[in-house]
Amino acid sequence: MAQGYSSVFIKDVREADKTKIGVQLGRVCIDKDIPVTDVAEFFSVSRMTVYSWFRGKTNAPEKHRDKMQKLVDKLI
Repeated sequence: MAQGYSSVFIKDVREADKTKIGVQLGRVCIDKDIPVTDVAEFFSVSRMTVYSWFRGKTNAPEKHRDKMQKLVDKLI
């Protein structure tokens, strides 16, 4: 299990809609063990916002989607 991520959280992300860029980023961050805090700071949002994106509960705002896609592409 990735450090900093609970098994329940990882399960939620793995079961979330993988077509959402936030979920894709979440999967990469779990695989690469990138802390939610780092992602939150990068996008200037709260950790709770990032958790919501990763789980697919909310969509990332349009202003972040291109940056998220570039980050996912760079990390995979």
